[in-house]
Amino acid sequence: MCVAKILSTILILVFVASDVSVAQDVNETQSYSPDYFAQFQPITARDMLSRIPGFTLQGGGNNDRGFGQANLNILINGRRPSSKSSNANDILGRITANTVERIEIVDGASLDIPGLSGQVANIITSTGKLSGNWEYVARFEQGTEPQLGEGNISVSGSNGNLEYVASLDLQQRRVTEVGEEQFFDGAGQLIEDRTEDRFSDGERPRIDLNLTYTPDNDRVANLNLAGELANSRRGNRETFAAITTAGTNGSSLSDNGEDEYNYEIGGDYSFPFAKGNLKLIGLHRFENSDFSNTFQFFEDGQTPFISRFDRLDEEGEFIARAEYSWKSAREQDWQLSWEGAFNFLDSSTEFADNETALTLDNVRVEEQRTEANITTSWALSEKVNLQTSLGAEYSQLEVTTGTDPARKFFRPKGFVSASYDYSDKHIFRARIERDVGQLNFGTFVSSVDLTEDITNTGNAQIVPTQFWNGEIEVERKGGGALSGTAKIFARLIEDPIDQIPFLNDPNDPDDDSEGPGNLDSAFLYGIEGNMTWLLDNIGLKGGELELEGLLQDSRIEDPVTLITRDINDTVRWRYNIELRQDIPNSDWAWDVRFQQFKQDPFFRLDQSFEATLREPITSARISHKNVFGLRLDVIYQNFLNNRIQQERLIFDGNRNGPLIQREFFSRQRGHRVSFSISDTF
Repeated sequence: MCVAKILSTILILVFVASDVSVAQDVNETQSYSPDYFAQFQPITARDMLSRIPGFTLQGGGNNDRGFGQANLNILINGRRPSSKSSNANDILGRITANTVERIEIVDGASLDIPGLSGQVANIITSTGKLSGNWEYVARFEQGTEPQLGEGNISVSGSNGNLEYVASLDLQQRRVTEVGEEQFFDGAGQLIEDRTEDRFSDGERPRIDLNLTYTPDNDRVANLNLAGELANSRRGNRETFAAITTAGTNGSSLSDNGEDEYNYEIGGDYSFPFAKGNLKLIGLHRFENSDFSNTFQFFEDGQTPFISRFDRLDEEGEFIARAEYSWKSAREQDWQLSWEGAFNFLDSSTEFADNETALTLDNVRVEEQRTEANITTSWALSEKVNLQTSLGAEYSQLEVTTGTDPARKFFRPKGFVSASYDYSDKHIFRARIERDVGQLNFGTFVSSVDLTEDITNTGNAQIVPTQFWNGEIEVERKGGGALSGTAKIFARLIEDPIDQIPFLNDPNDPDDDSEGPGNLDSAFLYGIEGNMTWLLDNIGLKGGELELEGLLQDSRIEDPVTLITRDINDTVRWRYNIELRQDIPNSDWAWDVRFQQFKQDPFFRLDQSFEATLREPITSARISHKNVFGLRLDVIYQNFLNNRIQQERLIFDGNRNGPLIQREFFSRQRGHRVSFSISDTF
């Protein structure tokens, strides 16, 4: 399926579709009451938001730099969530649908919250008596042990001025893939056949507690506590059959595991101060991860080869932030913010095999950072809103176990965001931003992939990536048969992180170490869109068609060939198509979904990897909303027999040399059936 055609269709429909009314009327302020969602019988606020035409959740997670400006496009009772480890789906899944009074879709540039742009959902809740929601899921897949331990429960309520939300989430993963792999020499002759049996198992229980205290004096205090355990294991069993003398007869087993625990403690307190409002925010996050990796190779008639790589990581983050907001005499919103942060990683590694004695390595990375910003938001007219921010950050980055001195950086930051309410159906938006990316401290540490026999050398000289971002977006508002957004964007990247060779010893021609490192610059641009089409007027009452797609391209100079290519592992295109219907005057609903994407190749010094998803990821669901008072969902996945394929090319010396080996595998997952039971109380 051609993604470019899908995106073109989205744009055409968003811009030129006729304004056909629908049965569910949405007023001009785009405020959705519980009555709008009644036919869908939602369990959580997440279910409700998924039914708002043209709206897409975004943001959240631990990869953001500090707490910084808002990136979640949701608000809870007009306030920004102060948790960092929870994404938008997590937060909304803890809010029971019967506590939601309404959901407002507003323009981010019109708010006094820095960083928000585009569509923002403000979920207005009322917490009183004890209420909650729960879900239990059982999954059955061909060739895989059943998943019977997955589910979640969330409870909320209030006691006087204290509101609380507590949740327990039990996630489980059982996946098996089977396939074949072929090895060819540089001339294209088949030299070896392999059969593969891959497995991936894991459990991830998580508990969250959110407390909100709202006394009657414009003061609000929030406390967020979260803890999580994770255990995962993945591996691959292979059997080799030589086709020529260059091939191998034998077998191998790779077994990789991780035991992790992490927690987050965060909170904020806002209160009137001088002529405005002061908000103080604090957050601490810690993670302990113990990795164990073993590879065993058994060649006929030879001594077994065994290698092992273990790694223990402890990483943490401390953040303190203050935001002072006030309104000027011209009804202009201002905010002055300061943030200080300290991040660290302690990593210990051990490596050994039949031929190498035990090698140990310890790395500690620290980053201290402070930033300040001043932001203002105001309405230039009844139709135009503008938000601007100007600031800078100062950081100090150091690998304390090394001999290099700490490196210090001063970087400007800021943005200009504007929206134009062109008509009662369309809003235009534009944004230009200067930003600094968050470093992955794991790039400072050496690592080994035992299965593929490749090593990444840690790089103590990596610096954070900087960006110039620009985008133009048009939104077609809800209230007709068609709604959605279309956006063109571009990103100029300074100091992008890619795979680079390290010529540590210029006198050693065999020095082929490599790993992540900074290049000079890169460029990325593309188009992204989403659309919701309500199908009542073409005869499918209660039906909706949702389309979401991305098409982008990138440019970076390859450090080996010196030729311009795509950025490693960048998503070139993706699409998500969902057709669903809530059958009128019944408790039945159904949906079918197709998802697919394409990534650019990943290049190393002497190799390249290119993976392809041959068939879309598919699922079909049938729901009954009242089975003895419960909601029952039956989901059938992978009915198109999804396969993933990968080609690996290995060159002599580096990628400027001749091709010496080609590897190609194709793996397939089995069909999966899931049963979900959920309810509110």
